[in-house]
Parts: sequence; structure tokens; C-alpha cells
Amino acid sequence: MTFIDITGGKPTPGLIAGYSILVVVSLLCTAWAVNLGRTRQHYHSFFSVRILFPLALFILGLENVALATSGRIYDQLVGDGEGANFDENYFMKAIFVLQALEVPILLVVVFELTYLVHKRRSVNFCGMYFDEGRRVDSTAVMSCMLRNSIRSLATVLLIMGLLVNFDLIHSDAPVDELAGRAGWWSLFEDDESINAKVHLLLSLIPTAVLTLVCFYLSIMLWRYGTESAMVVHSSICNPWFYSFFGTLAMALGQLFGPALFPIMSNTGILIFIITILLLMAEVDKDIVATHDVACFLVQVAQKGDQIRVGVVTEDSRASNSEHQQTHGQFRDEEEAIESLGATEGISNAYSPGEGVASAETATDDETKPNKGTDAASGSPNA
Repeated sequence: MTFIDITGGKPTPGLIAGYSILVVVSLLCTAWAVNLGRTRQHYHSFFSVRILFPLALFILGLENVALATSGRIYDQLVGDGEGANFDENYFMKAIFVLQALEVPILLVVVFELTYLVHKRRSVNFCGMYFDEGRRVDSTAVMSCMLRNSIRSLATVLLIMGLLVNFDLIHSDAPVDELAGRAGWWSLFEDDESINAKVHLLLSLIPTAVLTLVCFYLSIMLWRYGTESAMVVHSSICNPWFYSFFGTLAMALGQLFGPALFPIMSNTGILIFIITILLLMAEVDKDIVATHDVACFLVQVAQKGDQIRVGVVTEDSRASNSEHQQTHGQFRDEEEAIESLGATEGISNAYSPGEGVASAETATDDETKPNKGTDAASGSPNA
């Protein structure tokens, strides 16, 4: 078995204290990741971010627990007469299987997080084009190939981790005994050929692939935060660059020799995970700001629909003139009907015997020629 070596001596009290600190920090980060996945709705559709990411943090905590308690477990097995069967302990076997899941999960999580950020803001990403938060149909094939290739790569890294942890590929070279317990320094320290270091090389490849991919994705995230994020920062040194430094710390943790490699590699991975959590906080701010702007634009559009004024065109002018003509005809007919009704009312109100009442008005009309009939007598005026 790899990454836990009892033959080289039990962990010192300083290492045990360091592993204990890593356990506490890993559990706190696990609770943080669970809270983000549970309370942020934009992560609900991403299984890797909502479920697998907290699982990877919990596995990292278990790995540090195993490293811190490996000496005590070995002493207990020796007391029971089973010291030679340390690698056959079921707890250790479970840790070896789970530890191989860390790197593949982190690879998928970082990719999905970068994909989510660019998709929500419709920013082009790795040959994929988005419009209004959705993939453009012309790049659907590219999107499917890229996402499945990341998952396939994660599966390959998982298989490599299992092969290394269970010593399924082994040679007689002394350096291969350090597989999983030493970094790149031990790989290039000896003069033996690469064929004699296959086991050690395979133990370092998964984290190396994760580091290279994360360097690229961290630069993409930094470019997004500088040029396209809703929350504008005054400098290129902004929180979107956190993941780059986390990736750098993870890469440095893979360089140590067998004495410090287990604790330094786990420390580098934990720093990388913390930067991812900080990046997720920035993603939340950006998505909330995008949602607020979208809601504001919807309200503006609704208010505009309520108070909008129609644009005058030739067709609208013609329809308006026809409407006015029709309305004018109806108005003339109504006035004619009203005048006719008034005339009938006057003729009904005055009888022939009451014609004398108009004599009072006759004096007013004496100065003016009257071509009509006399209202009192009914005869033509002279």
C-alpha cells in the first residue's frame, strides 16, 4: 500500500499535530461546501459541486486522520499479533480507495464551476458559445465532447490512483517503494531509468494533470473576473485570481521528498480547496448581481409596455384618418338626429292658438328684412 509507510517509522508528534490541524480545517471546509451546495440554487443542477465536492473534502479529512493515527493502528495490530497484516486492515483499504477519488472529483468540480460562470454570463469558453445563458446549437457537439472528455480524464486518473494505491504495478527498484510517499524530487534524485520508476511516476501523474488543467482554468476565471464579471474590480489583482495561487500551492506541495511529502502535499491540496471555496463566494456575488440586473430590466420592460406611445407610420396614419372620417360621419349623424329631435319638440310645444306669444319678438325683427313667414299670422311678410 502507498502514502502510509510504517516501515520508515511512526509519525512524529509534530506531524501528528500537523495532520490534526489539517483534519479540523478539512471538516470546516466540508461544512462550508455543504452549506454552499444546499443554499445556492445555481449549484443544485451541478451534482459534482453540490455532492462530490463536499465528499472530496471529507475524504481529505479521513486521509489525514489515517496518517495521524497510522502509528497507533499499527501498534494495536502488533499487540493483536497482526502487525504484518497492516495493509489488510479494512479501514486502511477504504482510505486507499477513497483517496484515489480526490483528484478526479476536484478536476470535475473546477471545470464545472468554470463552465457555470461562463454560461451564466454568456461568455465564450473553450470553443463553446452561449446566448442568454444557454448553449448555442452550433456548439452543442463541442460542449458534449469537452464535458465528456473531462469526465473520461477523471475516470482515467481514478484508475491510475487505484493502481498505485494497491501496488498493482510494481518493480524491484528501491525508488518504487516511495510511490505515493514522495514527490518529484525523489523521481529525479536517482540515476535509474524511467522504466524503473514507473510506479512512482504513476503516483504523481494524477495530481500533475490536475495542476496543469487548473492552471489553465484559473487563468480563464481570472480573465472572466477582470473583463466580464458583473462586479467590477479596480485592479487585475482581484479575488478571481485566488485559484491560481491555490494551484501554485498544490504544485509546490508535490515537490518534497519522503520526509515531508505526505503532509505538504495534503497542505497544498487543502490550500487549493480553500481558494476554490473563496472563488465560489465570488461566483455567488456575480450570479446575484446578474440576477438583480435581469430583474431590473424585466421591470423596465413591463413599465415601458404600460406607458409606451405607438410609432407613427404610413399605415398607422391611414388607419387613423379612416377612423377620424368614420368618427366624423357618426358625429354628423348624431348632430342631425339631435337637431331633428329638437325641431319636433318645438313644433309639438307650440300650438296655432299660441302664436300671439311671438308678437313680442316681432318688434325686434322690424329693422331686419324677413324672408320667412310670420310666426303669428302664418302669412308672408310684405
